[in-house]
Amino acid sequence: MSCTDFLAIPVEKPRHQLLYLIYGDHEVYRREAKFSMLTALAHATNGQQPSIRILTDRPQDYAGWPVETVTLTRETLTRWQGENGYHHRRKACAIAHGLTLAQKTLFVDTDTLFTRDPMQLFERIEPGHYLMDRFEYDWKDVHERPDYLKLGGRLRAHGVTAQNGFKLFNSGVCGVTDRDTALFDASIRFIDEWTRDGFDIHTIEQIALSFALHGKPVDETRKSIYHYFADKRFFHAMQAHFFSLHGETFNQQLVELCRDVPRAKPFPSAWQRLKIKWKLRHQRGSLRKVGRDLLYGSAAPDHPYYTACRHEWWESASREILRWDRGRQKKLLETKQGWPAQLPRPEKPEDERIIMKYLINRVEAAS
Repeated sequence: MSCTDFLAIPVEKPRHQLLYLIYGDHEVYRREAKFSMLTALAHATNGQQPSIRILTDRPQDYAGWPVETVTLTRETLTRWQGENGYHHRRKACAIAHGLTLAQKTLFVDTDTLFTRDPMQLFERIEPGHYLMDRFEYDWKDVHERPDYLKLGGRLRAHGVTAQNGFKLFNSGVCGVTDRDTALFDASIRFIDEWTRDGFDIHTIEQIALSFALHGKPVDETRKSIYHYFADKRFFHAMQAHFFSLHGETFNQQLVELCRDVPRAKPFPSAWQRLKIKWKLRHQRGSLRKVGRDLLYGSAAPDHPYYTACRHEWWESASREILRWDRGRQKKLLETKQGWPAQLPRPEKPEDERIIMKYLINRVEAAS
């Protein structure tokens, strides 16, 4: 059964569309999607902007936004997940359905920020010429990893070896045309084949698409779109602060205000990073990492949105500490001086109490 069966197709088929897939009642992903759309609108020039479509089971969440929603029923989401329980199959099905809605489709994950005019990307999408988020690695670089061995056996049935392998792309962005139905039919077929009898990795969807694209011209989009999948916590905190200040009701002012939100996580200045490196020169291993993350959070640039997310550096430190045995944790955190003797103090004295309270609460909550 096709991924497009039983879904209504909008009457108007525009030339260009930004396509999002979002389902479930998770406010963090809703905020991701809305903020991504705001950045796309903020970078649109000359009054030109693509249609924005959202495939969702909660169309009411986007009432008043300049988007068109396509409602996904529970039955559709179940069917798109397939019989093997691989939920990322839904993404491949969403893009396949998107092909019926526009001549050119730029699918973007919700955890993306536009840094340039999205219309520039549509100019690069042509029949037989594709856009993907970024090149990540070659099959020859990963085929011997333990979690890739099972998939490797499946790929050998298709004649794939380390010597004649293919490039693996991150599918956080995917630019295609309405002529690419066969590409996604193949990709979904590979997903079903490779997830039969279970699966060891969760990126099979993008591996299947990369394999279907093998030998075809593919360009990266990372100069125009920032996919912050590795730094989600920082951006979630900034987006939560943004929408708590300005609300989620759409208006043009919201587009302008989104420009104030940084497009990178809060790294200290180069000079501050050098000072921190010097302060930690005598530390090694995980203690050095803990010290770096604590001091990075304290030395974050003075900016309202960075203030809202600097605690995520301390969260990274706490996760490292939680890997330690209880004795080592106590040695670091149970100090009469108010700050661990093993670590240099932050430049902001007021942060000492804040950081220690944060770490102690995290360790106690995990005990």
